[in-house]
This record gives sequence, C-alpha cells and structure tokens, in this order.
Amino acid sequence: MGNLGFYVYRVVGDSKELVSSSLIPGRYLQMRDAQISGQKYSIFDEKGDLNSYYIIESLNINGEKQSNNPIFPKYVGDLTAVAGSSSEFLKIESEKANPFVLRSENILPKNLQSEVEDSRPQADATTQRRVAAQPGVKIGIKKEGFYRVSRAELQTGGFDVNAPSAFWQLYKDGVEQAINVGTNGGYIEFYGNGIDTRDTDTQIYFLIVGTQNGKRIGTTFRRTLGGRVLSGSFNQTITYKERTIYSSGIVNGETENFFGRVIGNTTVTIPLNLPAVDFGTANSSFDLTVQGLTSTPHQIKVALNNVEIGFITGNGAASMSQRFEIPTSTLNSGANSLQLTAVGGTSDISLFDTIKVNYAKRYQAQQNQLSFYVPNYKASYVEGFTSPNIRVFDITYPDSPTVINGLTVEPNNGNYRVYLPSNRGRVMFAVEDSAILSAASITPNMPSTLSNTANIANLIIISYQNWMTEANGWANYRRAQGMNVEVVNVEDVYDEFSFGVFSSYAIRDFLQYAYNNRQTPPSYVLLIGDATYDPRNYVGNGALNFVPTKMVETVYLETGSDEALADFNDDGLAEIAVGRIPTQNAQTVTLALNKVSAFEQTVGTQGLTRGAIFASDLPDGYDFEGASVRLRAQLPSNIPSVMINRGQTNARTLLLNEINSGKFIVNYTGHGNTNVWGSPSFFGNADAATLTNSNLSIFTMLTCLNGYFIGSTDSLSETLLKRQNGGAVADWSSTGLTTPDIQEIMATRFFNQLGAGNITRLGDLIKDAKTTLNSGRDVRLSWVLLGDPTLKVK
Repeated sequence: MGNLGFYVYRVVGDSKELVSSSLIPGRYLQMRDAQISGQKYSIFDEKGDLNSYYIIESLNINGEKQSNNPIFPKYVGDLTAVAGSSSEFLKIESEKANPFVLRSENILPKNLQSEVEDSRPQADATTQRRVAAQPGVKIGIKKEGFYRVSRAELQTGGFDVNAPSAFWQLYKDGVEQAINVGTNGGYIEFYGNGIDTRDTDTQIYFLIVGTQNGKRIGTTFRRTLGGRVLSGSFNQTITYKERTIYSSGIVNGETENFFGRVIGNTTVTIPLNLPAVDFGTANSSFDLTVQGLTSTPHQIKVALNNVEIGFITGNGAASMSQRFEIPTSTLNSGANSLQLTAVGGTSDISLFDTIKVNYAKRYQAQQNQLSFYVPNYKASYVEGFTSPNIRVFDITYPDSPTVINGLTVEPNNGNYRVYLPSNRGRVMFAVEDSAILSAASITPNMPSTLSNTANIANLIIISYQNWMTEANGWANYRRAQGMNVEVVNVEDVYDEFSFGVFSSYAIRDFLQYAYNNRQTPPSYVLLIGDATYDPRNYVGNGALNFVPTKMVETVYLETGSDEALADFNDDGLAEIAVGRIPTQNAQTVTLALNKVSAFEQTVGTQGLTRGAIFASDLPDGYDFEGASVRLRAQLPSNIPSVMINRGQTNARTLLLNEINSGKFIVNYTGHGNTNVWGSPSFFGNADAATLTNSNLSIFTMLTCLNGYFIGSTDSLSETLLKRQNGGAVADWSSTGLTTPDIQEIMATRFFNQLGAGNITRLGDLIKDAKTTLNSGRDVRLSWVLLGDPTLKVK
C-alpha cells in the first residue's frame, strides 16, 4: 500500500538501461492514503525487442527498493487489444510528451507595469462571437515571438487569400491585433505569446476578412531624450516546472496535480539554464515550490550549483514555497543545477514542483531574439545577433506593436548589436530575420452561432470534430422520435466561449449560456469523445482530450466530473442530465448508437421484466449483501431478481451466466477499482470483454473508480460499454472514492423510481436520484453516466 512507484530497466546482454526517465507513479503516488489495490501499470518502450528483458524496481515510502525477477517480452499480433493503443500511436505520442515547462517574464518597473496594465484591453466576448461566426483560420502558437504565416499556409488552412488583403484582420481574445501584411497578401506577420493553463499551452489567433481596413503594425522613432547613460541589464524571471508525475490523491483545489521528480534522502538535481546573467548586480533570488507527499514533517536541504542555500520545510501533503535571497555570484551564466535532499528521515518524501529565478539579465539575444524592457531615460545596446537584419518592436501595448525605425545596427565581436537611444521606458521585442517563428497550427474556422438565443434543443450533442457524421446519425435517431436535437462541434464551443482556446470551462459556459438564455433550455447533453487527466500530454500517453471533462476536487482525490460541466450553481448537481460516449474512434460511436437502438426496440415490451442482478462484495467495512437486499426491495416483487455474493461458491461463473442471460439491469455493491469488482477473481475487465448478452443491460455500480474514464486504459465501465457482442447499453458508476452509505441513499431512490416506472429516460432517473443527497457532493459529482442520457428505460 506504500508503493511510490517503479523504475523500469531494459537489459540487453550486459547493458542495463533505464527505460523510464522518471518514476512511474505507484498506488501511493496516485492516491496516497486511499485503501485501493489492484492497480495496473504500463509503460511503452520504443527501443525494446524480443532480445531484451526487463527488471522492475519498486520504491516504497520508507525508501526501500525491491527488484523483481526478469520479465521477458512476448509477441502479440494486436497491441491495441492488449494495451488499448497501437505501437505507432504510442510511439508518436511518447515523442510528443513535453513534461518540462519553461517560461520567462520581464519584471517591469512599477511605472511601466502600471502603464501596461492600464492600457491592456479587456477580452471582448461579444466581438469574439462575431469573429467566430465568420469564415477564416485559427492560428495556434505556443511561445512568445514574432510570427510569419505565408499565403500558401493560409490557403491550405482554408483562408480566402484572394480577398482584399487590406481587410485582413487578426483577433485574440476578441481584440484586434496589429499585423504586417506582405505585398499582394504574400504573408502576415504578428507579435504573439503562448499560454500556460492546466488544459493547454496553445494560444489561438483568428484571421478573418473584415468589412473595413484591418489594424496594422505602425512605425515609430526613438530619439535621444535624457542623455547617454547606459542600462546594462533588465530584471527577468525564469520559471521552470516539471510535470512528470500525476498524483490525484493530493487535494489542492484548482491547481493542477502534476509534479516533478521525487525528492527523498538521495539528492536530486534539477537542471536550469539562465542565459546572460549580469554579475554586476549584487543580489538575485529564487522562489522554490515543493509538494509534500508523505504524512510526515518535511525538511529539504536546498543547494544551488553545490552551494548550500538553506532549507524548505512543511508538513504532510501540503505545498511548500519559500524565497531564497542569494548573491548573484552563486549563479552561472548558462547551465545551473538545483540540488534538493530530504533530511527528515527515510519517510520524508516530496515532489519537485516549480522554481522561479529572479535575476538581472544582460541585453543579450538568445537564438537571435530577445524580449526585454528599457528603463526610463537610459540607453542600451542589444547584442548577440548573427546578422544586421534586426527589427525592434515596441510591445508596451502588445495588441498594437510598432516597429522602431532608424536604429543603429553595428558589428560587435563577430556578431551584431543594435543601439537604443535613451527615452521613456518601454517594453520591447528584438528579432533577427532568421528567428521569425512559424505557427504551431493553422486550421479552418468553421463559422458557428451557438450563442444565438433562438436555437432550440431538448438534447445537445457535443462531439469531437472527427465524429460529426456519427453524431448527426445519433441526432437523426432522436429527431425521428420527435426530439429537438442540436449537434455541436466542440471546436465551436471553444471558439465562442473560450476565445478558441482549449478549455473544459468553455463547455460549462456554453451549457450555462444555453440553459439561461434560450427560450427552451436543454434538458440533456451527450458528450461524444474521450477525456483525460493529462490534456497536455505531459507523460506521453496521448492528449486524448477529445471532449474534456471538468477536473474536480473531492474529499479523497481529484477526478473527472461530467456532472460539474452542467452544475451551474456549484451544489454538485447538474441542471442538465449528462451522458458521455468515451470514445477515440468513430466505430465506437456507431456501436453505442446501435446498442441504444436495439435496447429501445424491446424496452416497451420487456423492460424491467427481463429481471435484475444484485451482486455484492464480502462484508469488509460495510454490509454490502444487506445493501443489495434493501435495493432489491425497491423494485416490484414480481421482477425476477438474482442475488450473488462474492463469497458464494462459483460466484464468478454464476455472475457471468446471469449477465449473459440478458438481465435488464445489473447492480454491484462493494469495493472496487478502475477495472474490477472486489477482486479480479470475481468480475473485471477480462470478464467484461467476453460477455455475450445480446439482450443488453444497464449496469449500475455502487463502488469506487469503475467509471474512471480519464485514465490511459479503459475502465470497467468503458469496457462494458465498448463490448461489441454484449455488455452494457449504458453504465452509471463513479470516477472517485466515496462511502457506501451515501451511495446506498442515492441508489435507493434510483431503484425505487425505476420500479415505479414514472420516469422514462435514464438521465432523468439519475438526476432525480442525486437530488436525495443533501450532504453527498462527492457522490453527486463523481457518478457519471457512460451512455445516452435520453435512453428510454420504459
């Protein structure tokens, strides 16, 4: 239970090589003190083959290490069937993994900071929705820089390059940005910046054809004002974060639950590059943040470049932050190393989070560009460019940059430098032509009008763009039954409700807008697409956030909650019934719809009379069998029911036979994990993948984590839903850890109303059942419906 994680080594001959650059999180790292067992772990090794074997070394919270016997690989014809993804996909996504976040930010003087903040335009949602309703392209960028997008790139992205280039307009956050447009529309150029949220690192700019001249980058001159006193440096903060380990068991609010390497009694070294340090400045500082892990006091010795600086202390699973003042001479210009060592005993274990180094930086370009500022009435030389083709922009007002003309460029020590005369303090960006950046993405903007209050829909289907055909097929199925259905591309939700930026908040804001502003508010929402706890692909399993969920904090852990996407008053109860098809391909959407259609063809004639299964766990901390008996009592006495307890002889065989007989509803009450009920010997993913019940069942699971659809492998609920020749038409289960007493209160209402037959759709049954919980916010939030909320149950 105290397993921190694993290191995996590949052995070929006499060579032993670490496969995983960071610790693979074990149960304790994932969920800390939660009493959960039976976790499965995986890692992809691109370099492995049948001639190698593997050694797994586990690390416990007491600092002990254990190694297993050699594990020899074997060939499988279909890796997707075993691992959930193909080797090609895993190779591509592991190469995309980017667990190291590096940002720089200028520390502006107060007067200049005030000017920048006072002039910064507010994001304009009204203008953004007007922009989103027009054809154009969306340009994604990941970091600060000066960008150029060619005419050919724009055309490939779907932009009308033959439209008058004078009318080309660029927007960010609903605010027009100044751009350069090349002769005959040969390209556009603009200054831009990335973004750093828990959901994405990609900022989105919209290019459209307006009805009037677009905003252009102007020109200015910088004449000497105030003498020739030189400023040799400016203040900057370099921020470095590691995001190699996900720990859902750390309860820390809206802060993301990704951290860096494990800090124990063996020193860990964090590399950090600090370019162009000005050693003429006496003092610097750094802010260090570390996340406590074990439930003990923490004392961590901090050294920089092997010079002991001090200690950072804290207790338990709390975040610890401290500023250290240091002589600038402690720094290196270039490569630096931070050493962290826990000295509070073998159980003193924490996780590295972030370091921010605040220092004076010389006006020295890196890779032929520099973001900087000049103070009031001081001149400066910006050095280190490899050619004289240098442009300097005043970006004090970043949506309206101007290029400074007439500056002196001269050779300097084999490179070139540009002279900036003294004048008012300004924020600037200098770039040599070779350092002009290319966009990370250029995609069409498909016009949308989701914010039109005249839109009417009882059911809103929000789908990932690749499965819009299948989503429309689902809509047509419901329309044929007289339901108003709106099919929405999730990209359009981002475009209108988060300025094009990927965000789960956009889905919530859209649903709330529709609920509050449309004459007929929606009653149901179906999400078509998988989600993940790792939307930025920090760990390389794939950014499978096709339709994101909302990450929420519960008593025991952070988890995904679709309920929260439609919970507009933050009481844990959705105002709209929500369901999801957690898919990564179109075939699963078609399968799920076919299951719904087949189920509903017989629901009017058979329905609940097909019977029910009430499976239960051993009485470990709760009378689960007794709870099953009480739930069965909520159904009419004439409904055929089978009671199965894990302790019975041949319980697994009996359970599988009864499920395969095609019962209407299957309920489990007991302990569980993402992929099992009680124990793998009772029922789990392997069993779900073999089911042959042509008469499909609704599965309700009063246990922990069976609905955890945000992981890198399928949960039990997902496996049941995706089973082609049987399994579930829908399942209702938890993504979190909750207590059985609260679960039973909710389930009692559910089965009572199911038996009464007054509520005809599954989403309404679930919504009604959750209203009985006055103090069960975690149960409300974590129970998700994987399936169609409009599924007819009578």
